[in-house]
Amino acid sequence: MNRFSLSILLLLSIHETFAQSAIDSLSDHNDYILNTVEYNKGIYKTFEEFKFNNPSISNNFSFDGKRLWLTDSNSGKNQKVKKREVWGFCDGSRIFVRRNKYNELLTKGRYCYFFEKGMRIVTVVSYFPPMILPIPVPYKDELIINYNNGKMYLLSKRLMKKILQTDDPELLKAFLNEPQKGKKLHQYILKYNERNVQRLSNNSKSLNNIIQLNKV
Repeated sequence: MNRFSLSILLLLSIHETFAQSAIDSLSDHNDYILNTVEYNKGIYKTFEEFKFNNPSISNNFSFDGKRLWLTDSNSGKNQKVKKREVWGFCDGSRIFVRRNKYNELLTKGRYCYFFEKGMRIVTVVSYFPPMILPIPVPYKDELIINYNNGKMYLLSKRLMKKILQTDDPELLKAFLNEPQKGKKLHQYILKYNERNVQRLSNNSKSLNNIIQLNKV
């Protein structure tokens, strides 16, 4: 066997070892909520509690569609849970993430996805007569959560391109040829997650190193 053939075999061996190590690193994380078949019901105080399917508050809580409540087991009185103390919660079948409100998590993977609808106050200047008017404007924000570090980002075409440039140039080509990119961001996050399962590792590249502007 010549030197060239030995080099090819060595490269193939290294590639196979790397691929297997990526698979093994994922199989070691049976405690990840991505790998579970049953969500533990409760309130997550931190991202880590969500990541490992381990809510710190599991009893005597309820959600009225807007607010979370804790019920005292002795008095039966309800106490509102402060939003700033909550990362999210699970009702046993669905997961909700706190932003300005509680929003259902629609996609779980390397990047978890949800969207939030609401009203924003935009300041408009009127010249006749001169005054500043607050105008409510509806919005819909699409957001992703980096599963490797818990950071939340506002999803945009620009951010989607950066993710794909870093991790999936082949999928980037398809995205660049997409005529309605802005309407298909969720679709491409789904595709990315399916194609990049091996990046669910604390050692893999993350958006934390390549983008700061869109952090929520």
